[in-house]
Amino acid sequence: MGTGVLDFDRARKWFTTNYSWGQDVEVRSELLRAKQHHAEEFEPDDINSTWAFSAKYNDYRIYVATDKELSWFLLCHPVSP
Repeated sequence: MGTGVLDFDRARKWFTTNYSWGQDVEVRSELLRAKQHHAEEFEPDDINSTWAFSAKYNDYRIYVATDKELSWFLLCHPVSP
């Protein structure tokens, strides 16, 4: 296991702790499509609008809604020179 996947997992845990559980971007897209046709079946917290992630082979990404979420993450995880 490379450090990329470990760093990704730690970042995902941080976002879950601070912004609640998030979906994979593909699952989130499907949920948003389903919500268009079945909005009455969805609870307000079913789709996290703050962040999502993508975990594909050697391509790990976290997407945030605004610079605010990114700034908080960077403040908690400063990059060493």
